[in-house]
Amino acid sequence: MKRALILVILLLSACAGRPDAAPQKWEGYDVRVEIQPSPPKPGMNEVMVEVSGKHGKGVHGLIVSLRMQDSEPWKQTFPDGDLGVYHGAASFAPNRHDLQVQIDSDGRKSVLVFPVRMDASAS
Repeated sequence: MKRALILVILLLSACAGRPDAAPQKWEGYDVRVEIQPSPPKPGMNEVMVEVSGKHGKGVHGLIVSLRMQDSEPWKQTFPDGDLGVYHGAASFAPNRHDLQVQIDSDGRKSVLVFPVRMDASAS
């Protein structure tokens, strides 16, 4: 039984891998980006932005928008209740790996840039 539990833990650890983009800080909060599929492939990919504060509690009431380059318009995400999770999508090109995330809090806008690790077969 103990051996099986260890095996399951090791398998789950291996599946977790490294994140597609490193977490960042914004006004004292943690901002994480998760992309599906992981790692992302060229084309449209689902993007989830999680903003959390003290003890991992989600920060809600923000307006979070996404784009891949300065020439694109911002695409607003939609919040998942009061969880501090915002869902959207972005179109990744093989030569564009920087996801821009704009966070609007009461009219104060900040932009974070997340270098994204792409699928190795996309190169």
